[in-house]
Amino acid sequence: MTDVLFIEVTASRLEIRACEIAERTYVQGNRLQIIAADQQQAVRLDDLLWTFRPDSFVPHGFPKGKKDEPLPPVVITTERKKIPSFEFLLMLDYCPIETLVQFSRVIHLVVVDKRERLEASRGYWAQLREAGFSLRHQKR
Repeated sequence: MTDVLFIEVTASRLEIRACEIAERTYVQGNRLQIIAADQQQAVRLDDLLWTFRPDSFVPHGFPKGKKDEPLPPVVITTERKKIPSFEFLLMLDYCPIETLVQFSRVIHLVVVDKRERLEASRGYWAQLREAGFSLRHQKR
């Protein structure tokens, strides 16, 4: 069963928090796929992962689509489909249930200071609960 963790964050800290999660996941020896909301956010995350902390190193990149291409431990995508060999997912947007069930652990960032995003996350929680996912919630 996929474990889904909803973590509260403010809009201004969304991408920094994503980098912190990526760093922690990498340090723990896990492979993380980050699904960004769009290409602009993906590029910002790519830049930010190099600079968000001066003493941090998080090997990451974008998959190029070549079948036998070795991938770094953290990949950034905009497509809502699983990349083989990645068991951890960080969603900066919403993914279909068919995608989530392919991961062992999923993190969804709940933007609490944007009413529309907060309501969407509440609806997503209800949808995932109804589908039988193991859900947890973490305040900021």
